[in-house]
Amino acid sequence: MAENSEKTGKVYLIGAGPGDPDLITVRGFSLLNSCDVIIYDNLIPHELIVTTPAHIEKIYVGKSASAHTLPQEKINELLVEHASQGKNVARLKGGDPFVFGRGGEEAEYLRKHNIEFEIVPGVTAGLAAAATSGIPASHRDISSAILLLTAHGASEHELYVDWDWVSKIQKGTVIGYMGVKQLPNVVEKLIEGGMPPGIEAAMVERCCFSTQKVVCARLEDLPAEAERQNVNPPAIFIIGEVASLAEKLDWYNRKMLSGVRIMITRPADQSKWIYQLFRNMGAEVIAYPTIKTSYNDDKAGWEEFIKSGGKDNWLFFSSENGVRYFFGYLKSKQIDLRLVGRYAIAAAGHGTLRALNDLGYQPDYAPAVSGMVKFAEQMCADIEVAKIKVIRIRGQLQHDNIEEILKKAGANVHPLTLYNTEYAVWSEDEIRRLFMHPPHMIMFSSGRSVDGLVEVLGHEKALELASKSKISTIGPTTSEVVRKYRMDVELEATRHSIPDLINQIVQYYQKK
Repeated sequence: MAENSEKTGKVYLIGAGPGDPDLITVRGFSLLNSCDVIIYDNLIPHELIVTTPAHIEKIYVGKSASAHTLPQEKINELLVEHASQGKNVARLKGGDPFVFGRGGEEAEYLRKHNIEFEIVPGVTAGLAAAATSGIPASHRDISSAILLLTAHGASEHELYVDWDWVSKIQKGTVIGYMGVKQLPNVVEKLIEGGMPPGIEAAMVERCCFSTQKVVCARLEDLPAEAERQNVNPPAIFIIGEVASLAEKLDWYNRKMLSGVRIMITRPADQSKWIYQLFRNMGAEVIAYPTIKTSYNDDKAGWEEFIKSGGKDNWLFFSSENGVRYFFGYLKSKQIDLRLVGRYAIAAAGHGTLRALNDLGYQPDYAPAVSGMVKFAEQMCADIEVAKIKVIRIRGQLQHDNIEEILKKAGANVHPLTLYNTEYAVWSEDEIRRLFMHPPHMIMFSSGRSVDGLVEVLGHEKALELASKSKISTIGPTTSEVVRKYRMDVELEATRHSIPDLINQIVQYYQKK
């Protein structure tokens, strides 16, 4: 959606769902990746933000129990400001925008200022908390009514909820939002109003995250049990006989990595399959890339590629990024792919091989050796490189060991430098969110990603994060960089590939 200063933009009030990025609707996901600006709240999965196109502006306006980045009035003004500039705005809210999400207030403000808007519903946290806890919100034999309410401000604003009326509900389920601090007060009012103190109840913290916590007790005992088990916001309380089914119908915490938070530091555009794989195994993915890549237009390198080709001409790929930027450029410029067929292809590394296979290419040379230097040396041993011309597809490097080894063996090497690698930039709010729920495991797939963490956080803050986590690396070179910063390595991939590193992490937690 291109920015247009002459035409007013549109605001999409999108429900992101309750925590798992897979639970956003197809409509919401599509709009999120095609808007001009994303204005998002505290409980939005970071993965949804970092995997959107880089040109989209991202603005964090989150609220938590202890801090508000922007008051609601300023958020309203921000929506109008950007839409008035002709931008299409994705206002991304946790759960459903019209269920305790202040979406109604924002829609009213937009209508008042003649800004067009659309509501994109989301899975609301109350119903999601019940589902992931094994508690059916309705049940033909137990509950024929569902009441959603907010417990926020129960002691200060008596008119918000008629607790006497709520306490008279029978054969129903009461689901309360924002009730951690007010839980003792709420329970007292309900019992005073006549709700049976022995009725089944539950408290669900961080629903739809891998580290979701479910506390079950009789209504009268729930506040004490929630305090004993240290339940913190955000949490949902569920009251009704259906809560008695939680243990029997538990399904959410039965996956092999349930309860584990894993931080992925690779660039987000390379990591979507890793995010999905870990989530499928039950882990909570913390998508915090420490490095990012961008296209580099190497005109001389492309000219060399286009004019070359034929017998004894090679394309040498050594990274997924190289594959992605190379074929992305050919597609964007509508360059005939048959040009690639004039070359033999060498592919170094498991990820590189997989990226080529995904595009339908089978490399001519791809021995299973560990490390780029060993790969280049093996290639010189297996092929008469003195007779070949190599288009070396790479990122910007101060020193290229592969090029040096091939040239020394007599190869005619021409670099095609397609991308730049830079350190990521995290806002103070993103750093604060990271330390609120630090990872159990940090996964590094390159020394550069380790450098990036130290660059983004500073050395002392990086050491603090590492002290709360375990560290896994793709191989000894990356481990050396970790130890250079006085951090410890818990796991190291034996085959020096991402799949092997993932397997090592899975085995580590299965043993534990």
